[in-house]
Amino acid sequence: MREFTTNWSLDLDANWRALIGQAEPDIDAIAAELELDVWEPIFPVRRGKIFPGMPAGAHCLRAFDAIAPEDVRCVVLGQDPYPEPGFATGRAFETGNVAAWHELDKMFSKSIRAYMQLIVAARTGDQSYARTFDDWPKTLAAMESGLVDMEPPAGIADRWVTNGVLLLNASLTLTRFKVSIDPHQSAGHLRLWRPIVRQALHALAERGTPLVFIGFGDAAAEALLEVGIDEHSAGHLRCILRDHPARAEAVLSRPNPFILCNEYLEAMGAKPIAW
Repeated sequence: MREFTTNWSLDLDANWRALIGQAEPDIDAIAAELELDVWEPIFPVRRGKIFPGMPAGAHCLRAFDAIAPEDVRCVVLGQDPYPEPGFATGRAFETGNVAAWHELDKMFSKSIRAYMQLIVAARTGDQSYARTFDDWPKTLAAMESGLVDMEPPAGIADRWVTNGVLLLNASLTLTRFKVSIDPHQSAGHLRLWRPIVRQALHALAERGTPLVFIGFGDAAAEALLEVGIDEHSAGHLRCILRDHPARAEAVLSRPNPFILCNEYLEAMGAKPIAW
């Protein structure tokens, strides 16, 4: 990992490098007993590197591409990259190499599908798309038929980014994965990247302009709390915390975080997100 993270900040554009480039990945925080086999991929890769089958343009710091720090109005904070090199892009809740929405049904996790249910409900105002995970077939049919005006999978994350959404994960890389959390996640990658993520969250919160944080899962909540952000945050900051969307029913049973985000932004005098 030391070799992987060498000169990491060179993969950022100048504005983000000035904001967070002074932080360093915490190699020493990785549990000493963790090892990687020589064949194990670390993904997403560094900018400019190639891994067979990876999504076009994927790299571990892609979350910071195509969005200036001053344009961020919402931070969506997930846990870690999608646990398959062919899907992980470097942006939270973006699934690469998916050509049509029905291909999401090939994935073992409910997370992306539940996330898209929330997005469709927020975009249309129709909560019947996201009451429970049983609503997914209806939501998928509406997306695929054109009943709901929806970009193709390859373009929707660009829409969010263009609207001022930073799609960040609490960990920027992954190797081994378990739904119940593998030690390589909890005691490895999450610890490694925490100083970078912490600096990004802190720097954005310090700007003094309206900003909403949406954290999905325990790792996101912990990262936010480290910089003093929680659901009691006030002033120019608001925070919405939810279970990880892999626990679809737990997330869908609560008020839609994307609708809440826009309510908070408008209450603070800022433009809402066109989810």
